[in-house]
Amino acid sequence: EYMGTALHMSSSPSSAPSPASALPKPRFAVPQMQAVYDRFASAGPSEESKALARERADPPFSPRDMTVFLHGSAAKLARVERARALLAADPVFRCDDIFFNTRKENHLRALDKQVALERLRRKHGLSDEEFLELRFEVADNVPTDLQWIMFIPNLKALFSDEQQRKWLDKARHWGIIGAYAQTELGHGSNVRGLETTATFDPATDEFIIHSPTLTSLKWWPGSLGRVANFAVVYARLLLHGVDHGVHNFLVQLRSLDDHRLLPGVTTGDIGPKLGYNTQDNGWAAFDNVRIPRENMAMRYVAVDREGNYRPTDANPKVLYVSMLEVRSMIVIDAAK
Repeated sequence: EYMGTALHMSSSPSSAPSPASALPKPRFAVPQMQAVYDRFASAGPSEESKALARERADPPFSPRDMTVFLHGSAAKLARVERARALLAADPVFRCDDIFFNTRKENHLRALDKQVALERLRRKHGLSDEEFLELRFEVADNVPTDLQWIMFIPNLKALFSDEQQRKWLDKARHWGIIGAYAQTELGHGSNVRGLETTATFDPATDEFIIHSPTLTSLKWWPGSLGRVANFAVVYARLLLHGVDHGVHNFLVQLRSLDDHRLLPGVTTGDIGPKLGYNTQDNGWAAFDNVRIPRENMAMRYVAVDREGNYRPTDANPKVLYVSMLEVRSMIVIDAAK
């Protein structure tokens, strides 16, 4: 037996912190562990612990002022404290058991957390800034994080006003849940090397999304394995036999009625990772999947009914702005 099953505490994991003297004495199911605990506990705190307690009791500065300084402002701290109070009141956000759960259990818990977050947003009328404060106080990753980190920003940045009127409101209200499918099995940061193709068919006014090789499988995008029913797919634009480079296309992956994969779409979860294990990073293969021409992002470039390519004067690197933004967020989050 290990500590996880042998230790029984009489207090609830979600109870408020108490002074050390007020904590209940741990009771162990394994007698040897109880004897070891009793022997060391009877010795009392070390001199180092006593010295630390004295320093904490009478610090040479105001802990509150320091907390305000570290958060940047009193207003920012107030938002953080409000967010923590909202989360502490809901047991779904507990984290004391996550290392004893299976990956599936933690994944489902994380989905419950997303639902709870959205309910809190609506109940308290939280602004976008307040909601972000709330989300950042959740200890682990939520499978639908990329909805507002990458999917919605991509729709806002690269899709035309007409396209946004069709899809943006649905995404904001969870009518569609999106993934950002750029990385491929054989092509990580080498965006120019992406192999997935989007071939225009003038006879039907559609693009045909296809994975021509094993290395062209979309690999690692968050939410792609189980949760997303749409994806912004980065693929090579082929018009009348001419390769116009990588562009992005909105592709439906699953039915909005029963969440089953659509014909020609195959996806799966890539499995456990060193981190982000509540996130269903996945893979996807496309077998001649047809989408309307209007599903190509057309704010800075367009393809007309005859299949003519009509770019604007915008820098083509703007197509990758979503990935650049999320990578900067990962660096910032790691620094925390």
